Amino acid sequence: MGKLFAWSRAMRACGAMRYSGAPRASGAPRTALVLAIFAALASNLPAQALEAWLAAHAAQASYLSIADKARSLGASLAKAGLSDSLIADRLAEAFRKRVPAATLGPILEEDARRYLALASSMRGMGLLPAEPKKASEAVEQASILLRAGIPESALAAALSRSASRLGPGMAAMDRALAALSVVATIQAEYRLSEPELLALATGLVDSDLATGKLNSFATSVKSAIKKGLSVTQAIEDSLAKASKTKTKAGQAEGSQAESDKAEGGKAENGAQGEKGKEDKPGKR
Repeated sequence: MGKLFAWSRAMRACGAMRYSGAPRASGAPRTALVLAIFAALASNLPAQALEAWLAAHAAQASYLSIADKARSLGASLAKAGLSDSLIADRLAEAFRKRVPAATLGPILEEDARRYLALASSMRGMGLLPAEPKKASEAVEQASILLRAGIPESALAAALSRSASRLGPGMAAMDRALAALSVVATIQAEYRLSEPELLALATGLVDSDLATGKLNSFATSVKSAIKKGLSVTQAIEDSLAKASKTKTKAGQAEGSQAESDKAEGGKAENGAQGEKGKEDKPGKR
């Protein structure tokens, strides 16, 4: 989860367009943005408590007019089991970029609504961590993925599929978010349709790749495209390869089960035959 949250923080560090009202990048610019996101990982600031940040002199001077609103939003997050550092981090980011208080207020409200909705959805699936810091990391990562262009349907499907596969808990959450991070990387370069994004997200969750190795999938897709395959075919082939080990294992297990069943039948028939010989009266 630490690596996933670092990814989300780096993505947020590249969020000047969001505050300036500029449109989302598309095509090649989106690819450059994703590269910048990963390059910015080393410059992240640690999360900070809301009240501590508001107590700073510069913060009071810049955002005094929205301090009460920020506290109210932070309190609503805390009631939902999240950390108010989510609001503090937004304030700190906006302060560095000199975003006016009048512009920042509605943005904070939008962020808080998204965080609460995501927390509610994750809790309903049994995926939201009980510890506020970890819960906030998961919620922010999901929020960043949505802002990166992942549809809500794909996010919900990946979380649900992962929960069904692994059961409630952090492992399922980590797998779903890791898969969606890969989807976001591929989407930035190849611009998939929503149905394709949905299929890719659930396909990665279901794949035989370990969660820590899901990022290798993007490399596999790019390699297949360089060999002349279309984007769709490259993704389908890569998903097939990622599930090949599991398929073979399942076939072997099924064959063994059939073999065991057959052997069991022979043994049972043999036992019945022996019993029949014992029960048959002998000739006098």
